[in-house]
Amino acid sequence: MKKIFFPFLALLIVFSARLHAAETQNVFRFDNSAEPQSLDPQIVATVDATTTVMQIFEGLVMPAPKEMKVVPGIAEKWEISPNGKIYTFHLRKDAKWSDGKPVTAYDFEYAWERALNPKTGSQQSMRLQYVKNGKDYLAGKIKDPKLLGFKAVDPLTFRVELAAPFPPFLELASMPTLYPARKDIIEKFGDSWVRPEHIVSNGAFLLKEWKPFEKIILIKNPGYWDVKNVFLDQILIYPVEDSETGLKRYFSGEMDFIDGLPMVKIPTLMQHPDFRSVPLFGLAFYVFNTKNPTLKDPRVRKALSLAIDRNTLVKNVLRTGELPATGYLPPGIPGYHYSKLIDYDPVQAKKLLAEAGYPDGKGFPSLTITYNTMERHKMVAETIQQMWKKNLGIDIKMVNQEWKVHVASVHNHSFEIARFGGVGEYVYPPTFFYDLVTENVTANTSQWSNTEFDKLEKASDVEPNLEKRLRMYEQMEKIAMNEMPEMPLFYNTLYTLTKPHIQGLYLKPTQTYIFKYIRFKK
Repeated sequence: MKKIFFPFLALLIVFSARLHAAETQNVFRFDNSAEPQSLDPQIVATVDATTTVMQIFEGLVMPAPKEMKVVPGIAEKWEISPNGKIYTFHLRKDAKWSDGKPVTAYDFEYAWERALNPKTGSQQSMRLQYVKNGKDYLAGKIKDPKLLGFKAVDPLTFRVELAAPFPPFLELASMPTLYPARKDIIEKFGDSWVRPEHIVSNGAFLLKEWKPFEKIILIKNPGYWDVKNVFLDQILIYPVEDSETGLKRYFSGEMDFIDGLPMVKIPTLMQHPDFRSVPLFGLAFYVFNTKNPTLKDPRVRKALSLAIDRNTLVKNVLRTGELPATGYLPPGIPGYHYSKLIDYDPVQAKKLLAEAGYPDGKGFPSLTITYNTMERHKMVAETIQQMWKKNLGIDIKMVNQEWKVHVASVHNHSFEIARFGGVGEYVYPPTFFYDLVTENVTANTSQWSNTEFDKLEKASDVEPNLEKRLRMYEQMEKIAMNEMPEMPLFYNTLYTLTKPHIQGLYLKPTQTYIFKYIRFKK
């Protein structure tokens, strides 16, 4: 394959370069892998949607282009109180909405209240649980939003009080859920306010066109406060779910950057000069619907997990360098004591399944694995299907769905076993625990509930001693792994192809892209 493949690639590179030379030099073409679920900052919860939203909106702070830190956004500066609980943000005077009106602290106050309002249906509302009274508001124990720990002091001053110090709060503030929003526009147009003809935004780029399942066109925002440092005039975003199609379009010169590569091609593509990768602070997992009559038994869920040989999965099936998941949290959290909380043990798996009433798989219903359309996910599902058949004697069906349908079915609990994954928005434990808390009904797709886990999660939110807080997180991970509402498979790696002329596009463990930093090599 190598002898045939690389001469072919060499010809494609030349062809691609010639195509690019004939085109406008300030248009960036990106394969986003999926049609975004929405472009509403308070609604988006997937990587593909977040990527687009982060180009057309801007928060108080924004992710740095390369380092794992934040840089000033709409807030030009801020102060943090000595106890680490109060943040005072000072907004730029020259920050404007796309209709020319100034961005104010009141726009942040409205957006944060909107994210917390159950009527909004935000799947990421729990990002605000760290503000004072945020958790009680989410739980319905507090009804008055004026009691929440954030307030517009004046048009250019926004003050936030946390329930306790939270180390990655600034990183959290760089995420779309905490972006500003215009009350008048949302009230006027409702859910359609993010359509190109209605949207009012404040980022480096404007939404010019959105043809679902075809393309999104962004153009430079002439009223953006930092427009002098924005090189790109236009961004073309394509939702190409089929990775083989995306790869062909990349090598035909239609794309400048692609981060959804066909799994079977990755070992060969690793030798290509355009190839780049980075370990993600991310996890691939299967979520169990714990309301299902069979899957409600933790012994069944644990048996299904123990019957999977993750080493074989990553080495012989994926073959792309991922690490098998031995716990719930990916490596990289400073000060965290990692433990091996799951392993391959088919003997114990059979024992647990028998205890649950299914000796040698007899009487076990034919459940279904649901996964979104992608060859990689299909191969993983087929492998797990075979392992469960071999080690437990059970038959599992498979159903693939288009991405938006899959996301909707998971969040509506219309599944039995579903493929999912997550990338942390910051390198700290809670980012992977949000969807396991009983009260977080919009994010808790497994519908699992554990009193001890909930108590620890609530206590950790207000624990001022950061060392003690880490130990609480370790206990939470052990509880989750013992009951297995979500079954970790492997820790993700991001694989990409980037055209040589692209500069300023950095790969980060959080898979966040800010395209305003992109430049073209002369």
